[in-house]
Amino acid sequence: MRIGKVIGNVVSVAKHEKLKGIKLLVIKPVDAYGNEKGRPLIVADYLNSGVGDLVYWIEDGTTICKWKGIRSIPLRGCIVGIIDSIDLARARRELENVR
Repeated sequence: MRIGKVIGNVVSVAKHEKLKGIKLLVIKPVDAYGNEKGRPLIVADYLNSGVGDLVYWIEDGTTICKWKGIRSIPLRGCIVGIIDSIDLARARRELENVR
């Protein structure tokens, strides 16, 4: 899974047959600190995410097809979770306790 920030909505008057009824969003891949990690891309959203949300997303068309029960879909990404917060200080403390 990867982290991204939703930066926009996709509006289209014509879609591929298999994309009808699927909400599409533009996300910017970021790291845990919010630094950009690549170019913006279009992903499917089944969780009702909104602009400004920090999200988990997968870059795997095969998983989306299995989840939706279809053979193929012209998508390579899908939002799978909405992130409330990232506590890196706590994660560091827990890692130090494991060592």
